[in-house]
Amino acid sequence: MFRSIRFRLALWYTIVVATTFVFVSLAIYEYINRTLSASLDQTITNEVRWIITRLEKSKLRSESRQTTREDIFEHAGFFPVKEYIEIWDSNGTLFYHSANLGDEDTLAAYAHLPLDQTFQISTITTFRNHDIRLAVQKTPVGSVFLAMPTESITAPGNQLLRIFAWLGPLVIIVAAVGGAYLARKSFSKINQVIDIAQRITADRLYDRIPEHPTDDEIGKIISTFNDMISRLDASFTQMKQFSADASHELRTPLTVMRSQLETALNSKITHLELKKIIANCLDETLRMSAIIENLLLLAKGDTGQDHLKQEKVDLGKLIRETYDESVIIASQKSITVTLDSPPHVIVSGDEQRLHQMLLNLIDNAVKYGRDRGTIFLRLNKEDGMAKIRVADDGIGISEHDMARIFDRFYRVDRARSRELGGVGLGLSIAKWIAETHGGTIGVASKVDKGSEFTVILPLSPQ
Repeated sequence: MFRSIRFRLALWYTIVVATTFVFVSLAIYEYINRTLSASLDQTITNEVRWIITRLEKSKLRSESRQTTREDIFEHAGFFPVKEYIEIWDSNGTLFYHSANLGDEDTLAAYAHLPLDQTFQISTITTFRNHDIRLAVQKTPVGSVFLAMPTESITAPGNQLLRIFAWLGPLVIIVAAVGGAYLARKSFSKINQVIDIAQRITADRLYDRIPEHPTDDEIGKIISTFNDMISRLDASFTQMKQFSADASHELRTPLTVMRSQLETALNSKITHLELKKIIANCLDETLRMSAIIENLLLLAKGDTGQDHLKQEKVDLGKLIRETYDESVIIASQKSITVTLDSPPHVIVSGDEQRLHQMLLNLIDNAVKYGRDRGTIFLRLNKEDGMAKIRVADDGIGISEHDMARIFDRFYRVDRARSRELGGVGLGLSIAKWIAETHGGTIGVASKVDKGSEFTVILPLSPQ
């Protein structure tokens, strides 16, 4: 539990909220304390200025000392904050002494004003066991000492600290509960993903996680996971189909060979019949060898183990050489192969694999072309790409079959394909070679009109 991400998330959430609360509380306390301190200093300063102004007016008007003292006393009596006032005249005689000071206390004893200064305000911590804020002002009419208790600024701050002390644990409890709730709610979908992932096997790839209503990180994880399961499902389905098709293709020649060899064990067969059986077995062996070689080629391509060469290949020269071979292959069905004069086209890739791709397309055209028909080979440049066309006037491909024509082991007419020696891997290999070279392969066809395969490859950079 303590190592789970949900617990750590709730813990970090609580720590962050608690830390934020402490810093905000301290910031508020410091701000209020500074504001009240500045307000108290400003109040003391204003009071000192009023007393000095009153003394100056008294001197100008030649008022009696008693009148001035009474005005100062009345002013201090109406002031909401306790004031300690002490005034010394220019002769060093005590002019006014507030009653709250008492006969034994004097503010002058606590003031230490440097000779080069006329005003000073400071905190005194030794006055009657509590702190006061003392201001001293020296003027030609006398020296004024005025102090106020600091309780007016410390009391609100202390009260605020007590409030924060009570709120602190409550905030931490709320943060812990809220963090646990948010973590639990956030990870409920993750737990659902875990539960479904634990149930998924090769036979349960149809399971999906219910989609998240919002497009947040959890929703993206669920969508990505569902996409991954879909890809795995498609891969497993393709692999099962591939295994079944491969088993079927290899089973057929093995069955034929077994039957032939069982016949060969008959002591009554003639020498000519034995040679025929051996020839049939050789044909089936070559057929299995071709299937296995093609399967290995595609398997290496799927796993990235078949490293293609990267060299400049003259497609014009390559297609002319392939044309000579295609004439020989097509002569078996009296098919005419035509080639327009190919231009000089350079691509980057593996010449041997590109040659194999062309032969596979031509071989496919011969197999499904009409006797005494025609195969057209064309090469040209279009929009900075090399375009190869292999067309025939054979039986064509239906729209239903066209969607799967490049699938492994897929054949339009299985019976006729076996008769012609096809196993349904030639076009798959051609597609893989084209795509490995950064190109594409497509087909356009009409039933009983023929087919045209088009390979588009990027040109080699100069």
